[in-house]
Order: sequence, then structure tokens, then C-alpha cells
Amino acid sequence: MEKTAPAEPYRPGRAVLQGLLDLRPSLGLEVAAFPVEDAVAQGLAVAQVYAFASVDYPGAAGSLVFDSDGTTAVGAFDFDPSIDRTTAFTFAGGVYQILTVPGSASSVATGINGAGLIVGLYVDLAGVRRGFANNGGTFSNVDFPGASGTQVIGVNDAGQMVGDYFDAANVEHGFVSSGGTFTAVDFPGATRTVAAGINAAGDIVGGWSDATGTHGFLLQAGVFTPINFPLATSTTPFGINDTGEIAGFYSDSAATEHGFIYAGGAFSTVDVAGARGTLLTRIKNGGAVTGVCTDALNEQHGLTGQ
Repeated sequence: MEKTAPAEPYRPGRAVLQGLLDLRPSLGLEVAAFPVEDAVAQGLAVAQVYAFASVDYPGAAGSLVFDSDGTTAVGAFDFDPSIDRTTAFTFAGGVYQILTVPGSASSVATGINGAGLIVGLYVDLAGVRRGFANNGGTFSNVDFPGASGTQVIGVNDAGQMVGDYFDAANVEHGFVSSGGTFTAVDFPGATRTVAAGINAAGDIVGGWSDATGTHGFLLQAGVFTPINFPLATSTTPFGINDTGEIAGFYSDSAATEHGFIYAGGAFSTVDVAGARGTLLTRIKNGGAVTGVCTDALNEQHGLTGQ
């Protein structure tokens, strides 16, 4: 009898971002005390407390918030976590609205700048991942030249966009787009790279992988600096504000996900009380944050925090 490969384990949630920034929740974890080797327990980081408010699209099985301009939050939701299909949405003044991306089978809004420019990604009707920008209701595609797929993940107030693209061999690379000119961003020696956030100065944060795991980086004035949360098994910076504060998420030795802030050379861990996992996606000027948490039922909720 011919043997077949075992099926991939079912993981509820959304493959919202393909590749390095997969934000699906993990299964099989119990809410537990931090491991004894945790960075906070050893004094290598501090715990930081935020007042969080949930942002859940009405009737959705799960919601995620990726960014906010202070009045409008953007993200994605789905009604059925067993189907890999998400829909972009905005939330402003207590009102949820679907962001209808033309020609999309699935969509995610990942960033918004101070001028209200919304960026994100969508899967078109042919199954290709493409970046998009929505300027006052006018949509345009953002595609890295020659790529098999593009995802726009962050934008600054000057309209510079960052994200990732996949080449013909399906290798993931970061990029920055300035005025329509694309430049690849690859951490030296990495097997894959993604650029996730950019501030007004053009400083970029994101993640990269090698044989040892997933790590973070800061790209400033052409120089890469690794960012690794103390004792973490993986670190992913996602957003950076204009004062250089960085927000992201990491996994500890028990595979539990935590949010973090990196500011002034020091790390702080950020957890939603009672959640099985917390991820921060942005930190804005003034310190407000956005993100996602996974509850005891493994359902995801969008967050804003101050």
C-alpha cells in the first residue's frame, strides 16, 4: 500500500500574513505562571501594564487590530476560523466598517498613517497575494516588481511603505517603497526577512530567520541591529514610533506569546490579563499600542491600549 504524508495539524485562526509574520494562535497551551527562566523573573526585563480595550468586529469569530491613527483602527476579521479567509475592516467612532478591496477574495488592513492612508494586502481571485493602498477611498495595487506575491505591512506619514515579497523560489524578502521605488531589505545571512514597521525618520523594524530561529532587527541609516528579547525563543518587532520606541511580540520557553516594548535600550513585557497569548503590533507617538490577544478558547481579539 502506498504511504501518504501525514496531514498538517489543524490550527484554528487565520494565516493572516503569509511567511515569517504568521499571527495564528498556538494550540495545546495552558495558562500558567511564567517559566522560572523568564526574563522578568531574572530582572532582565520589566512588566508593563496597559489599559486595554477590545476591538471585535460584530459577530466575527476572531478579530485583529494592526494599527491606529488615534481615531481609526484597522485590521481584519473572519466569521469561520476553519476557512483561510479574512476581511479588512476599520473601526472609528464606535462604528465598524468593512474595507472592500476591489477584486479580493480575502483582505487585511495592516497600517494607517496620519493622513488616513490605509495599506494592507489581499488575495486576488487568482489566488495571488498583493499589496494595496487606499487613499481617500481610491485603491491602488502595490506589487514588488517580479515578485510572486507582495504584502504591505506598514506605512509612515510620508507614505513610505514596508512589507515583504516572495520571489520565484518562494523565498521571503523585506522591502521598502518610497515614491513608488522599491528596495529589497534582507538581513545579512538570513534565510528570510520581513519589514513590518517604519517611522518618520525611515527607521525600519521587522523579523528575520536563520537556522537558530526567528529574530528581530532595526534598520537605521543603512545599519542592521539585531533585536532579541532576553531568553526568548523567537522575537518579532512589528512597529516603531518617531521616538524610536519599538513594539512587537516574542515566545518564551513554554511557547507562550507575549507582547513587548523596547525603549531606551530596555525591554518591557506586556500581557493582557487572563489571555493565553498577547501580541503587540504598533506603538504610536505618545505610547498608545495596538495588538491582538488569544483568549482561553483560543479565539483572537483586536486590542487598543494606553
